[in-house]
Amino acid sequence: MAIERLFNEVRKLPLTERYKLRTMLGSEEISIEDIEASKKMAGGWSDIDADKLIEDIYREREDSSRRAEVNW
Repeated sequence: MAIERLFNEVRKLPLTERYKLRTMLGSEEISIEDIEASKKMAGGWSDIDADKLIEDIYREREDSSRRAEVNW
């Protein structure tokens, strides 16, 4: 699934970059550093099909018998 590929790409990031990503996603404010970090990481996901990713996310939400485990 596309979401699993996305998680795999995040896992490939160095620990410092994963921490920055978690901080950025949990914050209401977006800094210039956040924007630059996002641009840097965005190229790694260029082969992800956005429509398929959205479809996968909604399918996972509907499947209440299984919870996705994310290991950042």
